[in-house]
Amino acid sequence: MYKYLILCLVIVLGEDVKGFSIQQRQQGDAFALQCMAETGANPVKVGLLKIGDFSADDRKSRCFMKCFFEKEGFLNKTGDLQVENIVQALSNDFERSKVEAVIAECLIHEKDNCDTAFRVYECFYKHRESL
Repeated sequence: MYKYLILCLVIVLGEDVKGFSIQQRQQGDAFALQCMAETGANPVKVGLLKIGDFSADDRKSRCFMKCFFEKEGFLNKTGDLQVENIVQALSNDFERSKVEAVIAECLIHEKDNCDTAFRVYECFYKHRESL
């Protein structure tokens, strides 16, 4: 039952971005499952993050975001955002100039890579309406 809940949450995570191919969504789902396993992140808290509820601001949730961003190629091991990778991934669905503007707003670098990824995701989420 627990694995089924995780699978359902992961499927929902990939639904927002229309331009992603089935293969890209499956890869994202696999990354999310791997990151939950690697970080011990609670699937319910991951689901809360998906809908913009940032009350799930605990170490495991923050490190889940770092893991996911690294696997997607959005963050390197030193905690630097890989801007061009993010732009390419989102430009299939959104106007490139708008994606670049949101990224410029969200160039956050914290002392800890988990915090960086979490804060960047939080910023992206807050600015999503401008895309």
